Amino acid sequence: MLADALRRLAGLKLEDEDGNEEILTLEPPATEDEIRALEARLPCPIPPDIRDALRVTKGLAHGPLESFSLVDLEGFGLDEMLPYAYSIAHDGFGNYWVLDLLPSTTTWGPVFYACHDPAVLAYQAPTIEEFLNDTIAMWQGGPRSRVDVVHDDVVNRIWSENPEETTPAALQESADELLRTFVADLPPSARVIDLRHPALGHGFSWGRFGPRTTIRRAGEARVWALIPPERQPGLFTRLFRRGS
Repeated sequence: MLADALRRLAGLKLEDEDGNEEILTLEPPATEDEIRALEARLPCPIPPDIRDALRVTKGLAHGPLESFSLVDLEGFGLDEMLPYAYSIAHDGFGNYWVLDLLPSTTTWGPVFYACHDPAVLAYQAPTIEEFLNDTIAMWQGGPRSRVDVVHDDVVNRIWSENPEETTPAALQESADELLRTFVADLPPSARVIDLRHPALGHGFSWGRFGPRTTIRRAGEARVWALIPPERQPGLFTRLFRRGS
């Protein structure tokens, strides 16, 4: 349980990347009034395990990331991609680890890493507890933490290779009715990404076609389409049209 995992972390000694000792501490617990106020802002009820964890602590201090909090850190936009993004961690450089909360949500997971440079959304972990363990592993030596791998490597590979992409044409005859229906109204230039069953390393470049990329989502399903902006006529073409 997440609450038990948080209790075990209190007072844990870690060593940062410069060899300095840090002692992990728990923030104060959330009050019942704070929990009720938080739930009132959400599209879904707070699950019992998260409610129990909030009664232990609202977050951690002196850990590997700039912040880790069970109370939404906010600051993440792009509602067309994640309409109810709930930020639980921040790297100090404008990038967040987020939950994709929806009206139908009953469990808080998976965790995604939302990066702005490069403009990528990457799958991080199936649960908050696993993400938390991977975060602590950043300062415990041993094998490289999966948080480091996603933060430093995965997002750059997704940005350069876009491995999960496919085209509407490739899905027009799909046996998956959701995909078939979703692509029916997409332009041929769109790129489609299905993250309903993600694994470490999966994700997509939400800024695939620059700042004017249009993002569409298949309802509450974790299926997205990226649509390039319409090409504008060049100066010569505009002048030619004006003179005709």
